[in-house]
Amino acid sequence: MGHYIGIDVGGTNLVAGLVDETGRILDKVSHPVDKSMTAEALCSELARLAQKVCEMGAVDYKNILAVGVGLPSQVDNDSGMVIRSANMPFENTPFRQLFQKEWDIPVYLGNDANCAAIGEYWAGAAKDCSPAVVVTLGTGIGGGLIVEGKLVAGFAGSGMEVGHMIIQPNGNLCGCGNRGCWERYGSATALIQLTQLEMERTPDSVLWELCEGDRYKVQGRTAFQGARLGDPAAKRVLNVYLQGLSIGLINLINILQPEIICLGGGISNAEDDLLLDPLRELVAKGTFDKSNPTRLERASLGNDAGVVGAALLCNSI
Repeated sequence: MGHYIGIDVGGTNLVAGLVDETGRILDKVSHPVDKSMTAEALCSELARLAQKVCEMGAVDYKNILAVGVGLPSQVDNDSGMVIRSANMPFENTPFRQLFQKEWDIPVYLGNDANCAAIGEYWAGAAKDCSPAVVVTLGTGIGGGLIVEGKLVAGFAGSGMEVGHMIIQPNGNLCGCGNRGCWERYGSATALIQLTQLEMERTPDSVLWELCEGDRYKVQGRTAFQGARLGDPAAKRVLNVYLQGLSIGLINLINILQPEIICLGGGISNAEDDLLLDPLRELVAKGTFDKSNPTRLERASLGNDAGVVGAALLCNSI
């Protein structure tokens, strides 16, 4: 039986996993990102990491069918190039060529949100659902769409940039240059900013205690903790946040009618009564087809989704 290797390139860690054809991780190894590395050095490092996880699993190199790499970047799998990356030393980098200098093996490239979607489809909460959408709520909002096991990412591979769907004309300025993008209202970053704003307005809020009086210690979970304690300011924050988050989900459902939308990222760990239940209610009110509702679930693979999805890129693109 052949095996695959999936590599998840994150902002702080590089994780490589040895994965079987069902999407089960057999072995895993991680390494902190060295920010000073050149693109060439990083590609070599990733190839060595892939070989290391292979050795850990006592699998012969020749039994590895492919290596897949998920990157927080715009990639072109056809040419094997990483076009650009916000936090990595890649700019029109011939990634596949550099990797194969170290290990001559089929190498597939995907962006991290697409890899998470592939992982959830083959081995997670979206298993066998089609179409399946996975939305990752992090610093921004990432999205991936799987139809009948295949990734749908547009003619040049950079579609499903759902975080940059405009939900508020002339709204908050986004890093992409537009105003009113969904990620300015529904990401973890947006929730943190909403929490900080409400704290300025409400000096007696329990939110101040939760972050030890330092607004820079506010995290995505702070508003949920405050709401659990019954704090009115925290509840106001969540009402505004869930409203913004729901608009993007309603748009996705009305356009794509997926069988399931899975929410991933740290925010998705919040308890159902504070996140998924009210969100389902808002989404149900706003979707056009009331008789065939899209399921809204928490993604189930956590940080492993990127590794599994990267490993199975070769079967999904």
